[in-house]
Amino acid sequence: MLETAHAPVVPREKRGRCLDLLVACMLTQNTNMANARSGFRQLRRAFGSWSQVMTAPIDAVKRCIAVCGLARMRARRLQSLLRVIKAREGKLDLQCLGRREPKDAFDYLTSIFGIGPKTAACTLLSAFGMPLFPVDKGIHRMCRRLKLVRAKAGEAETERTMEKVLAPAQCYPLHVLMFRHAKAYCRPRNPKCRQCHLLSICPSGQLRLRHRRDKSADPPPRLRPIILSRHASAGLIKHGDGEIDV
Repeated sequence: MLETAHAPVVPREKRGRCLDLLVACMLTQNTNMANARSGFRQLRRAFGSWSQVMTAPIDAVKRCIAVCGLARMRARRLQSLLRVIKAREGKLDLQCLGRREPKDAFDYLTSIFGIGPKTAACTLLSAFGMPLFPVDKGIHRMCRRLKLVRAKAGEAETERTMEKVLAPAQCYPLHVLMFRHAKAYCRPRNPKCRQCHLLSICPSGQLRLRHRRDKSADPPPRLRPIILSRHASAGLIKHGDGEIDV
């Protein structure tokens, strides 16, 4: 159904380096993809290596990623991330994570301050094709509306639930398709339920349309009567003896 609504997702044969993808995913936090890509490109143009980013003055890093917002906080976290990786691995490279089990690689990344479950899962899925299913707000919203998870499930629970039912080869294409669909149709406010290709299996969408009023069938609004007594004396001059000039 999702492939009908959106273009089919072509499996990625050539994947980027893990550290590059991790930084790119970090920059997408609390901002849109266009701004994150712009900030990443400016970083790569301004600095020849991640080692130079790590040792550069924080204001120089901040200027490159200002388009992403919260630039000083992001610059501090980025330089801290690079220092932690350099201390652990002896070099600024994370390709070694591809030889680990998905859970071990996931725990490695989430142990670093500023790296959340979504960022870690998205990095490992994109870099190594690990069977992880990143869940952002849009995908989480879709899963709850489709009743794939319980109503009060958090993003971490949704991520674990989806990983259990998906085959490894399904994680990447379904993540991309659900991300597109949540942005185009399953919006937080005023979702496009009537145009949604998943309406036949979406309890939330069916309930929304069932209870939506048909405004064209509503009776015309009642007009408020004009109370003339409030305006009868307007413009009349009263004298002290009670007489009124007309």
